[in-house]
Formats: sequence, C-alpha cells, structure tokens
Amino acid sequence: MNAAAPSPDAAPRRLLELLDRLLIVRDAAQYRALLQRLADPAGATVLSFFNQHAFNLAWTDPAFAEHLRRSDVLLRDGVGVAACLRLLAREPGLNANGTDLIPRLLAAFGGRRAVLIGTREPYLQRAAQRLGEDYAVEVACALDGFGDASGYLEAVARERPDLVVLAMGMPKQERVAAALAQWARQAGHRLLIVNGGAIADFIAGRVARAPAWMRRARLEWLYRLGREPRRLWRRYLLGGAVFIARALRLAADPPRPASAIAPLSEASTMKADTPALFGLDEARIAQLVQRLDASAGGGERRIVQFAAARAGEGATALAHSYAAASAQLRKRRVLLLSDDAQGDVAGFAQAAAAGAPGLTLARLTDPRREFRDNYAALDDAAAWQALAQRFDEVVVDAQAPYALAAAKHASGVVVVVEAEATRAALVRKLLDDLAAVDARVIGTVLNKYRSHLPHALHERL
Repeated sequence: MNAAAPSPDAAPRRLLELLDRLLIVRDAAQYRALLQRLADPAGATVLSFFNQHAFNLAWTDPAFAEHLRRSDVLLRDGVGVAACLRLLAREPGLNANGTDLIPRLLAAFGGRRAVLIGTREPYLQRAAQRLGEDYAVEVACALDGFGDASGYLEAVARERPDLVVLAMGMPKQERVAAALAQWARQAGHRLLIVNGGAIADFIAGRVARAPAWMRRARLEWLYRLGREPRRLWRRYLLGGAVFIARALRLAADPPRPASAIAPLSEASTMKADTPALFGLDEARIAQLVQRLDASAGGGERRIVQFAAARAGEGATALAHSYAAASAQLRKRRVLLLSDDAQGDVAGFAQAAAAGAPGLTLARLTDPRREFRDNYAALDDAAAWQALAQRFDEVVVDAQAPYALAAAKHASGVVVVVEAEATRAALVRKLLDDLAAVDARVIGTVLNKYRSHLPHALHERL
C-alpha cells in the first residue's frame, strides 16, 4: 500500500514554524543577555543556527526540521534568512551567527570542561589545543565527525562535560545534539550543546574569516565561496537560487493552516489605531492587573492563561511580568506555569505541594516525558482544581502545542497579538480553536500602538 503523498503545503508550513521559533536578538543588550543565559544553562540546552542552507535542508527533510524546532535556542544566521524575514514583514534583528557568537561563548566557559566533536585530523587536535590556549576551556575529549551517535553519546556520558561543541555540519550534528540532549535530561545533567558547523575549522585556522570590510558588507559568503569553490559552489549558487524561489513562494502564497477553518470576511483595507483592551508597556503592567481583576473577578481564585497565535508574540514576557506584578501589588500567592522558567523549579504535577506567599515558578511540561503524557497531565481537571485551591492565582504561559489543553481549564484567556507581524488568519484560527474547547477569551493585548489587523478581525477580538 502506497503512503499518502505529502501535502504541497507541508514544506512551507514547516519553514514558517521554524521562522516562528527563531529567537530574534534585537540589540546589543539582548545579545549580551543571551550569552549570559547560555553560559549558565538551567538544564540540557541545545543551541542551533538557522541559515540559508538550513532553510533548504528543512524544506526537504522533515526530521531535520523537527530537530531544529526542538532546539532550545534557534538563532537567525546570515543575510539570506534576514531577507526572507523582511519579505514576510518580520523584523530580522541582529545577525547572531555562530562564527561570531560561539567564540564569545567559549570565553564564557573558560575554566570548565568541554567535549569537541567534528572535523578531521590534524585540524581536530589543533582546534582542541586552541580551545585551551585561547579560551582556557579544558577539552576532556576530542572526536572526529565521522563516527556514529552511539560513540559520541558514550563519550559525553563518560566525561559529563559542561559544554559540547558539535562541528560536523548539517544535518548530522542536529541529530546527534537531539540524542545527547535526551540523555542529559534523563540523567539530570546540565550542559550546553552547540551545533557549530565549521567552527572547529575556523578555530583551527583551516578556514579563514573574511576581511572585516567584507563582513560589514555582508559578503562573507562570497569570500568563502572564493576560498572553497569546489565544496561550496553548489550550496551557495544553486542552493541560493533555490532558497530565493522558496522564500518568494512563502511570501506570495503562505500555506493554509493544517486544520482548515471557515473563512471570515475580511476588509480589503486595514484599519489603523484600533484601540486594544490592554497596551503592552512595562509601565502599564499595573493597569493590566486592574483590568484583569475587573474582567476575571478580582476577589476570586482564578487561572489566567496568556496565549498567542505563534511564537515571538511576547506572551511569555507578558505572563512573567503580569504574574510578578499580581503577586506584589495584590499580595497574592501566585503560581506561574511556564516552560521558560529557569533554575531548579517544580513541575506541573508537583506545583500543588508549594503555595508559599508571593510568586512561585513551575514548569508547565516535563521535558523528559513524551508529548502525549504531558498533554494528558495538562488535561487533568482535578490537577487544575488542586492548583486553584492552593494558590490565589495561577498564571499560565502555554503556547502550541499545549495551549488548548490548558485553555479549557482556565478562568480566562488573554490573547497576545503582535499585530504588525502576525497574519490575521493565524489569530482567527487561534480564536476558533479556543472556542472549540469552550475557552473564555477575556481580552487581547496588542504589542504595537498601531494595529494593522483587518477591521473585521478587530470586531471579533
């Protein structure tokens, strides 16, 4: 029996999901904060980079795309992806490429132990030596990039390093990173796993960086092509043409949602400056607490969920700010459930045992459990009732794919919309999905003062 042919929208949808997963670094302050966060990982953390080559591989390789999607931090690398984001009316942010960022990370890991996997001799040992001499990183083990995942896993389990640098290229390094992360989470071992591509060759001096003026002009790809034409011509020239065609297709004909919904009539023109229920501004978080007290009932124990149609809307930051303000201003016992919670925190199943005054953090899902097990736990009404009895307020930061499992148990859902970047169809689908589980939408937050969502959608919101 022949397998069903994949949907023609499957590849574009995969790419849009990956673009949604990108952590956009907007300025130097965020760049520094990211380095600090990566240098002190809360658990097993996978850092990956998304460039033009990754875009093309993910278009044709669903397994590779899934490994990228599951990365804890996925950064935009290169001018090609920046151009694609601009075509989709999205802010590309800084070019957080691995060639610049990884050496800074290595400096932050000075005095700690690392395992280096990738490239071949003599460049492997040369890179390992440079890590010690230039960055004071103790290389406990250096392995070439031509082995299998089981050998790498055995070495990392034996050495238990603080850092693993994978420098074997896509898509192998992402597959190995996923296996290492799974082991580390099961073993409770904290480490950072970096998918570094050619970083070992750069460090060893096998591959030279482009002159500074070429980097400033965003022409490093041309310099590398000139130095290694036989290896890179297909990736940069043929791959570049394919990438442009695919990016243009994404911009001109975005895929329909996987579960189709009845179309909503939308105006042909956009209405600007439609007032939102809440404005997203740090100085107005107190007002948000007041508004939610009025909308959801200020004197009752409640579960409030912040949800968004896609990653990058600001729902997580808003949920954290709101929970802290609610605990401080109202002297409540507040539980914040978020997978972005850092440090040694309880999970959803253990959170009911807490309940101290002020703000308590807990993870919404358990990274060691399968998706269906996490989903079943969040679908347990008795567990939510226990939390509501223990805390004055439970604030939930639940995004896809767990948003709906939590929303059906919430007292109210706040929809967060980055109105200038989010397609109306995505927000409309989220509202339909929330309605399907009888979730109560109590308000919206527009992350811009000027909204360009269609007027019909504004009326619905």
